Amino acid sequence: MQEAKEQTAASVEQLAERARQRDAEAFAELIRRYERVVLSVAFSVTGDSDAAGDVAQETFLRAWQRIGELKEPARLVTWLCGIARNLAIDLHRRRKHMKGAVDSAGIDAAGLADNRWNADPLDHLDRKERHAQVAAALQSLDDLTRPAVILRYYEGLGSKEIGQALGLSPAAVDMRLSRARQQLKKLLDPQGSMLA
Repeated sequence: MQEAKEQTAASVEQLAERARQRDAEAFAELIRRYERVVLSVAFSVTGDSDAAGDVAQETFLRAWQRIGELKEPARLVTWLCGIARNLAIDLHRRRKHMKGAVDSAGIDAAGLADNRWNADPLDHLDRKERHAQVAAALQSLDDLTRPAVILRYYEGLGSKEIGQALGLSPAAVDMRLSRARQQLKKLLDPQGSMLA
């Protein structure tokens, strides 16, 4: 019990340093602390929760394999987010390439993937359409702003935490979030009726 309390109280730097010495329990604590952040970064690139889960798993596997390469334990979160972002971009590119091959073969991948039945089909279509609009609007943001938006509004992180995760100052995060809100408002509600 005491050991668990010590791990909870341990700083990121302490846990990262212990993980560098191949302490699996310390690394497991890092996973517990940063899994949602890594998932959010992956989701911000892929737009798919299943793909984000795969990317997060691969991120932590690679991080464990390469933890000895981490020179500054205080930058662990930024390092993890960088791994996740790179893996997610690679996966997204592969999927786009595969989708192009499937589409050129004349197979309706969306029709095959979404065969769920819903008691209220109109409600399902409305939600699906709104989800697609939000996803498209998020994809229009640049590669640093998109994860900042996801981390703020889906994970509830503050500007300092987001900045640490993405390698930005809190002021830069705030500026990106402000611009993103304006851009998303224009894209999602061009007449200004819904998001006023």
